[in-house]
Parts: sequence; structure tokens; C-alpha cells
Amino acid sequence: MSDTVPHKQCHISSARLDTVPRQQCQVSNVTGLPGQLANEPIADYKKRFQAQLAIIEAEEQRQLAAKAAQLQAEEAATAEKLRLQAEADADAQARRKEAQDLLQRHEANSIKRLKFWHFKPNGDEATPEEQHKEFMAKLVTRLVYTCKHLQSELVKLQRAVRNHKTQHEDAARALDARVLDLEQAVPGPDAGASNSAPSSRQLEERVDHVVAMLGDISAFAEPATISQRFELLDTKISQQQQTDHSHNNSSTRP
Repeated sequence: MSDTVPHKQCHISSARLDTVPRQQCQVSNVTGLPGQLANEPIADYKKRFQAQLAIIEAEEQRQLAAKAAQLQAEEAATAEKLRLQAEADADAQARRKEAQDLLQRHEANSIKRLKFWHFKPNGDEATPEEQHKEFMAKLVTRLVYTCKHLQSELVKLQRAVRNHKTQHEDAARALDARVLDLEQAVPGPDAGASNSAPSSRQLEERVDHVVAMLGDISAFAEPATISQRFELLDTKISQQQQTDHSHNNSSTRP
């Protein structure tokens, strides 16, 4: 403010340039200190300047303390993170060791069982008891393999039966749709007797065929074994093909 006040006095004195000497304006600019108020004693200016320095130093100390506290908190968070990571690694390593020990015990028990069932005789000829144990071990192994093979074959047979049943249901739906088309294609009462008689006869044949087919489908679930179901399924498919062929021949005749 000391720079502005003397500068203002300079401009005021410049309006009366003839009466005020220029040296007075230059002396006021030189004697003013940075931040000194107008007509402020030097002692008061010193006290105020020292108070501002104390405030600045206190703020600087506060910022340094806050920064130190922040760094300390970051270091504590990093240490806690490292501690948790070390605990997690130790826990994982302990679990891994426990699992490895369990696996080794399991392998040891399995080796003992295998040595009990599959063994090599010490002498040139095995004793009857050793021969019996070896025979039983081979028999059990073959039974396990056979059961697994039969289980897979049974799954394949079930899938094949399901596919054949789906084909039968699709054929039944196709026949129903064909009968519905024939019913809609039946001529009205105004048509001649010569035209209505063959259509009615064909319609009756189709209806009888559908009824017989539905009876065959309902009887499909009666056999108890899979082989019987396959035999019945092949028989019904052959009958269906023969019936369709005979109907096609009869319809193509003039």
C-alpha cells in the first residue's frame, strides 16, 4: 500500500506542478516500505510484519504436520496391506500343504490296497491263497470295467429310444394334420354321389389308420426291456411303410 499512496500523492501534486517541487514526490517513494500504511510508524509496521511472519510460520508448520501425518497414514496402510498379504500367503501355503499331505496319505493307502490285491509271489510258484487273491483282483477289475462299459451303452440305448419315440410322435402329428386336411377337403352335400362316395371311403380308411396308429403308440410303452422296445419299434415302422405304400398305390390307380 505504500507504493500506491505516494503514487497517488504524486498524481495529486502533478496537478499543481508549478507550486510543488518534483523532489518531494521522489523522496516519499524512496522512504516507503513494502506493505507499510500511510503515516504508519516504523514500530507499528514492524509489529504487524512480525505478526504476519508468525502466522505464516504457523501455517507452514501446520502444512508440514499434515503432510507428515498423511505420509505416516500411507505407510501404515502399506504395512497393513503387506501384513494381510503375508497372512493370506501363509494361509494358502498351509492349505496347500494340508492338501498335499492328504493326497500323499491317500496315495499311500491306495498303494497298500494295490499291493494287497496285485502282488508278485516271492517264490517260483504261488500258494493257493495267493492265486485265489490274484484271481479275485483280476475279476473285480474286469467287473468294474464291464459295469462302466454297460453304463455307457445303456445311456446310448436310452438316447436312441427317446429319438425313436420322438419320430413316432412326429409321424402321428403328421397323420393328424393329413386327416384334418382330408376332412376339410370333403365335398359339400351339393356334390354328386359319385364324387362323395370315394372321398368318404378314403376318409374312413384314413381315420381307421390313425386309430390303429394311436393304438400302436399307446402300446409302445408296454415292453419292459430295451431290446423288446427296439423290436416293436422296427415292426411298427415296417408296418407303417407298408401301409403308406399300399395307400399310395390305391390312390394312383385310375
